[in-house]
Amino acid sequence: MLAVSGAAFGAGFGLFEQGAKATAMGGAFAATADDPSAIFYNVAGIAQQRHATFMAGGTGINFSNQFTGDPNDPFTSGGTGRYKAHTFVPPNAYFIMPIGTNITAGVGVFTPFGLRTNWEDPWIGRFVSRDANIKTLSVEPAIAWQTTDGRVAIGVGAEYRRAHVVLVQDVTFPPGTVNVNPFLGRFPDLANAYLSSDWDNAWGWNAGVLFKPSSQWRIGASYRAPMDIDFKGNVTVTQISTGNAQLDALVKPELPPTQPVATTINFPSIANVGIATTAIPNWDIEADLVHTGWSRFKQLKVDFETTPGFGFTRHENWRNSNSYRLGANRTVNANWDVRFGLLYDRTPQPTENISPLLPDSDREGASFGIGWHSGHWMLDATEFALHFKRRGTEGISQTEINFNGNYRTDANLVSLNLGYRF
Repeated sequence: MLAVSGAAFGAGFGLFEQGAKATAMGGAFAATADDPSAIFYNVAGIAQQRHATFMAGGTGINFSNQFTGDPNDPFTSGGTGRYKAHTFVPPNAYFIMPIGTNITAGVGVFTPFGLRTNWEDPWIGRFVSRDANIKTLSVEPAIAWQTTDGRVAIGVGAEYRRAHVVLVQDVTFPPGTVNVNPFLGRFPDLANAYLSSDWDNAWGWNAGVLFKPSSQWRIGASYRAPMDIDFKGNVTVTQISTGNAQLDALVKPELPPTQPVATTINFPSIANVGIATTAIPNWDIEADLVHTGWSRFKQLKVDFETTPGFGFTRHENWRNSNSYRLGANRTVNANWDVRFGLLYDRTPQPTENISPLLPDSDREGASFGIGWHSGHWMLDATEFALHFKRRGTEGISQTEINFNGNYRTDANLVSLNLGYRF
């Protein structure tokens, strides 16, 4: 599970696809929360589920990104780039168990955040980022209680999150800058810097509430607390031969040795509120607002222990962002449901900080899914098409990056979950 989690499809590098039914409803699930993935979407929802249930699955993600250099930028003009082809499968698994008549306990395993931007060669932006990979995996024990009449439920969970970071880029002349090689008259690749952290961890918490004012209406809200993870690891800088012995000899003593490095990633809070209704016969319709506290992500600062001068800071200065989600579930018969969803997700990333490390933008999505349930078994499958609005740096890329151009991204997500009610 640790090996496969690494993609980016919520605002920034958040992953909101933690259950096939919820994904089919555009992620509008805080007030529905009627399968074990409620541990992620609204933990209070597990209280209304009165059967021990195990559910597991994942989301296969394929995406494409195309970079086009700014025609007014002397460095990037005429340059292009694409992501390497990857299929990511962030996993999830949940188990819930009723205790008495009013309490349900459970545990969930999911991947709330992830990032992979890996560019194909030849790549003009390799001096900014060649590969960036953030993997996370969370384990959350949870418990929820509801009133005897089932109108009110509250729940809490404790989240243990593990994460791993890899950053790869090339080094040009002189190290740390982009300059023309006086020996060859071009931009030389002098070295490759490979930074890899340990699997580091931290604890967080989340809470939720579910209120049913009538038999046809439900209101749900949840909050997942922010979390900071301090990463320790190593960086290895490997010299690349330029074919010019004189230049290689000059460069070699200037490159830093393999050494310990450290960085911190400030993960955001997530607040979610939704309202759902069954006023239309055979239909369950929900609308959600999700607020993500990305303003905590101010910078990516990497400290080198042996040669501090080679450490770097990339200012991010992200803003808080909202996503707007609408979903519907229609009961076809005793065994089958069909589902639909729409999504509009605002990016937290300022224009000047768009870069190959993470070229984010507003995104629009549409989903369709089916649900089958018979006896003890249930199966959910979803197709989700996600379009990122075309976005560029508009010639104002921050000085520490200085890489101008336009990015266009599209993604296709297929979610599948299989469950068993005991």
